[in-house]
Amino acid sequence: MLVRFFGTAKALAGADSIELAVEGGTLAQLIERLGEQCGPEMKALLPFCRFANGSEVLDLSSAVPRAGELVVLPPVSGG
Repeated sequence: MLVRFFGTAKALAGADSIELAVEGGTLAQLIERLGEQCGPEMKALLPFCRFANGSEVLDLSSAVPRAGELVVLPPVSGG
């Protein structure tokens, strides 16, 4: 599965996207794997991010699709 990063998540990952083998499980389990792979700063950010697959926003209990693209959307602020 292609995991695509935006904003702060992109900066912390050091890449626009990564390929991640997905063997089922929930979004919560995938977030844990992403944190381990991308480092402690990313691991600290991930609980505050939203995740989408296509036009569907996923919650922590959502089953992770085996294929497709997962988008990581970090929190934003503006003024």
